[in-house]
Amino acid sequence: MYFPKYWARGRAGSASCWRWSDTSLSDAQRDADARAAELERLFASGQKLDRYGYSDRPVREEMLEQHAGMALTRNVYGAQILNAESAMFVDIDFADDPSREAPALTQLRSWATQHGLATRAYRTAAGLRALVTDRAFDPKADATSALLHEVGCDPLYIRLCQVQASFRARLTPKPWRIGMRQPGVRWPFDLPDAGERFGTWLARYEAASKAVVACRFVEAIGPATVDPTIAPVLALHDARACGTLPLA
Repeated sequence: MYFPKYWARGRAGSASCWRWSDTSLSDAQRDADARAAELERLFASGQKLDRYGYSDRPVREEMLEQHAGMALTRNVYGAQILNAESAMFVDIDFADDPSREAPALTQLRSWATQHGLATRAYRTAAGLRALVTDRAFDPKADATSALLHEVGCDPLYIRLCQVQASFRARLTPKPWRIGMRQPGVRWPFDLPDAGERFGTWLARYEAASKAVVACRFVEAIGPATVDPTIAPVLALHDARACGTLPLA
């Protein structure tokens, strides 16, 4: 997994950007200032900018907890994310077409059976989530990406797993599904009162989150085999993300 230790924002004229470092905050600040100055020169010249696509850089997320083989972070809209080094989570999205649920589950069963994978299937608000429990995977490996593509996994999720060197699963609700807006501020909080504003938002979010769950267990496919390295990830995921309350 890769989560940089330090982040800093650089500003130059109308340009603003974030850069990171594993060495020090000053290193991150130096890189951020240099990139912001470069962007300002490009703006002034009218030159077209190359834009980063989804997952072309490390994810800027606050580290909440670290355990062997996994870490919990908070994403841009405030939800808790479980990041796993080798426990393969599968994300299948069909929110715009609920009729795809049955075919998607059938495909997941076929995929797991064909490859001999012990797999747990979950329903989410927008689709299906699966966790392969009987072996570890390398999220950066081409063979892993091919498996995820084969089962119909979200291509953006696959790319993020490769760049971040980890698999991901959301543990808490998306705020707009519980009647809330996004936080409006983002970690690290470098603006006046941003931390206080986020704290107020977080208290409301955590209170509202108690009435929903991120996923609901559907079925186990194949043998109920759990690799020792996967067991802690499975236990934490099911304890914090699953239940019978409404999905969000």
